[in-house]
Amino acid sequence: MKLKFLTTLLSLFLCFLSSEAQTFYNPIKVDGIYYLFTGTEAKVTYLLNGTDNTPAYTGDVVIPETVRYDGTTYKVTTIGNWAFQYCTNLTSVTIPSSVTYFGDHAFYKCEGLTSFEIPNSVTTVGMYAFSECTGLKSIEIPNSVTSIGVYTFQNCTSLTSVTIPNSITAISNYAFTGCSGLKEVFIPNTVTSIGDYSFEKCTSLVSVDIPEGVTSIGKNAFQGCSGLESVTFPNSLKSLGMTAFSGCSSLKSVTLPYGLESIGGGAFSLCSSLTEVFIPSSVKSISGPAFGGGCTNLTTVKVDIKTPLTITQYTFINRTNATLYVPKGCKAAYEAAQYWKEFKSIVEMVNADVNKDGEITIADVTALVNIILGKDDAEPYLYDHERADINGDENITIADVTALVNIILGL
Repeated sequence: MKLKFLTTLLSLFLCFLSSEAQTFYNPIKVDGIYYLFTGTEAKVTYLLNGTDNTPAYTGDVVIPETVRYDGTTYKVTTIGNWAFQYCTNLTSVTIPSSVTYFGDHAFYKCEGLTSFEIPNSVTTVGMYAFSECTGLKSIEIPNSVTSIGVYTFQNCTSLTSVTIPNSITAISNYAFTGCSGLKEVFIPNTVTSIGDYSFEKCTSLVSVDIPEGVTSIGKNAFQGCSGLESVTFPNSLKSLGMTAFSGCSSLKSVTLPYGLESIGGGAFSLCSSLTEVFIPSSVKSISGPAFGGGCTNLTTVKVDIKTPLTITQYTFINRTNATLYVPKGCKAAYEAAQYWKEFKSIVEMVNADVNKDGEITIADVTALVNIILGKDDAEPYLYDHERADINGDENITIADVTALVNIILGL
């Protein structure tokens, strides 16, 4: 009896809240657009129809900078939460420069939008703001925008190219997840972190240049980017999240940067085309199956780490068919280390990567000459002085330049 009474009381309370919400939510329609007025400002909003958000807008909509109602002029400053959501027949929206904020779900599932220009007065774009806008092919994000919410462009499957403005310092979680048509993304060097799932399942993405300044790539950030063939990593990168590039089945070679400290579990799992990887001396931990399940073609592993790190039997799943390259003088240590010793062969390498870019090229010759000329006396060194002693005589001289050129020429 008591339970029945409480249930009835709760139902009455919810009905009261519903009626109160409809009483207090009283949008005013002016020239075809619904507004909420507060003080001297106006917020574009939606039409409330009972418990359903009936699509209020179709075709081409032009929002004015000011709106006059009941003798008062209001400045339009906000596109409110859910303002245009589910307006599937909306084809274009012109936003005035008075607007500074796009609310959550503002244009959610506006499938008829093909292009959109955000005015340079807007500073914040809320979460899910353009999510499921499957017809959206292009969007201009101005430098005024400092914050893009989670899921902002989720499943915008027609979006082919995105330029992230240099006002952005972090790419939010799930920001572009499911953008299967995205072929190009331009990330500025103001960005310091790439969030979890941020580019997940962007299957048309072919290459990514991650700029200097990015320190972390979140878990699943590029998971399932099956068309991704190349990635350039910056030396500023410190951590690579769990399954960050899992399922990037077109990725053939990976050169991880000096500065990287941790590689998350499954970071490159299911990368079925991956044949070669370089792991720098800065790496302190390789978690779980970093190059595990599905990396059946990984046959070359170059590790510039003198003391073998602790790994598991799943870290390099194809190790019995692969060649492991280790620093000079470290072969015995790797031959004695658990799981490392199971590589098909272990070969010592002369690491002449003087400029620390993961490759041995003519640029290393230039770096070596700069060391000889005393043009690298800062701390920390720009170049690797230990690797500059190519011939191993404990002196860095012109003889090392000759030795390095011979390595590059394969002599």
